[in-house]
Amino acid sequence: MKKFLTGLLLAALGLQMFGCAAQQTAPDETNETAAEQKEEIIQQDAAADFALALLRNCENGEDNCILSPYSILTALAMTVNGADGETLRQFEAVLGMPCETLNAYLHGCFAAEGQEVASANSVWLREEDGFALKEEFRENTQELFGAETFTAPFDAQTVAQVNAWVSDHTKQRIERIVETLDDASMVLINALSFDAEWERKYTAADVRNGAFTAADGTMQEVKMLCGRENAYLDDGMATGFIKSYAGGKYSFVALLPNEGVDMQTYLSDLTGSKLLATIHGASEESVTTKMPKLKTETSLYLSEPLIAMGLTDAFSDAADFSRMATENQYIDEVIHKTYLKIDEEGTEAAAATAVLMTKSARPERNGRSVTLDRPYVMAIIDHETDCLLFLGVVNGIPE
Repeated sequence: MKKFLTGLLLAALGLQMFGCAAQQTAPDETNETAAEQKEEIIQQDAAADFALALLRNCENGEDNCILSPYSILTALAMTVNGADGETLRQFEAVLGMPCETLNAYLHGCFAAEGQEVASANSVWLREEDGFALKEEFRENTQELFGAETFTAPFDAQTVAQVNAWVSDHTKQRIERIVETLDDASMVLINALSFDAEWERKYTAADVRNGAFTAADGTMQEVKMLCGRENAYLDDGMATGFIKSYAGGKYSFVALLPNEGVDMQTYLSDLTGSKLLATIHGASEESVTTKMPKLKTETSLYLSEPLIAMGLTDAFSDAADFSRMATENQYIDEVIHKTYLKIDEEGTEAAAATAVLMTKSARPERNGRSVTLDRPYVMAIIDHETDCLLFLGVVNGIPE
């Protein structure tokens, strides 16, 4: 599978060592570097804002809700490159940045992917006389996203092929993304997997019996992973910790709302910039931690949450995807599935996002201590790009 991994290069200030005189940086170079860094921060905050807005619209206070903002943004970015007019404007408003800026942001994320992450993209087109991708759109999806392109009859065999492609690119953790393609004219898919060992693994002695109070008040007997970390979080409404994976590029982040602060209230107050600032501002102090071993899967239909966020035209006859194919379409559904496993060794995770396009009529629809023993927010972050690979709310521990 082809994957475009060209990096975005940032200008750097050189330091001379061993007594050599430092080379003076031209003022315009300094200004350019500062402007690039400011633009990066704007992109990171916008991406995190979108992730939190989507989580607020998907989380129901009962079930676990684990999203992969990275996967969703990638699938939607491929889609928005085929949009125009008011549809494009709404996409850019909901995603928080212009199409070209989103492409550049994701381009940087692709280039920064470590060996822990494997992502892939594909575009599937119904085999039909007179229906084809616009050449510019095809080239963009290949160049910007490394997407494979397939033309197929969209019958039962194609459904099996799409699901096999997703399964292969998620290490068999997500085996099915679509059940039927009867009404679809086109499918745009992102799939990714994440595998990382803890920088400090838990031993058998670190696994102890514990209790978790689920969102519905049920007391659950769980296995707690007990340890000590050196990055404590406190944003005024929640406390938490950061636990690094081997190599330090990626980390697991947990935030437990304070007693008396319900999850919906906490999420409504949380912004992308605040979340990233909390992570960046972690206090370097020892914190005793306990978190439950976890294996959970999430399956979501994102059309209604995205419509609620303002992406209305894309899901209606008013959609303008005239830059995508020879016949106009609109989005029938956005399907998102995730898998997350946390244990003594580290974390296994996977995600897949499928955007189903259609030409058919769409129906309406003291000593610090943090014990994660009740609903909490979790994230997996790439420290190099501040990209949120995964973000979610754990409301209970599946048996």
